[in-house]
Amino acid sequence: MREAFLLVIVMAASATALAQPDSRTTIYKGPVRIALPCRDQDLSLRHVTDDAAMGGLRMISYAFKNKSSATCTLRGYPRFELLIKSGAVRPGGRAVSSEQLPSDDEKHPPQRVIIVPGEEAGFRVHYNTGGAGYLGKPCPVSRRVRITAPGTTRHFVLREGISLCGDLQVSAIRTEAPQ
Repeated sequence: MREAFLLVIVMAASATALAQPDSRTTIYKGPVRIALPCRDQDLSLRHVTDDAAMGGLRMISYAFKNKSSATCTLRGYPRFELLIKSGAVRPGGRAVSSEQLPSDDEKHPPQRVIIVPGEEAGFRVHYNTGGAGYLGKPCPVSRRVRITAPGTTRHFVLREGISLCGDLQVSAIRTEAPQ
């Protein structure tokens, strides 16, 4: 009886030993780190470029930069608002989130974007200034915009002369930073 018990223990120990990885062939990859959402103090913002097309179509590219020492993530649409002199949001001056801007070939739904320290993630704003053939009243001009990254509360206020005569659309945050 005792021999059978010892045999069971030896077999169990052998099976356990066989299931263990061989330390000579296991590659250490370090601890798994999860990137947390970007915080207010992690980000800076810059106007990257703008473009004008016929008919008054305009596009501005912006980029959020991760200025912290840790990787962080953004997901969704930034809040983009045109401001009047008093600092309030202009009527009709809040951008609508859009998966496909008029200049896009395909839809770009929101995805989690990982931003390593020192790198950027971009978004674009599309609007119309009236352009050639526009016969309505002069379009109101906003001299400042307020931008808030998704999932944060810090507002970036930039000087930006935008004459808006139609829709104001904003893209989701994208991995590639605009050039």
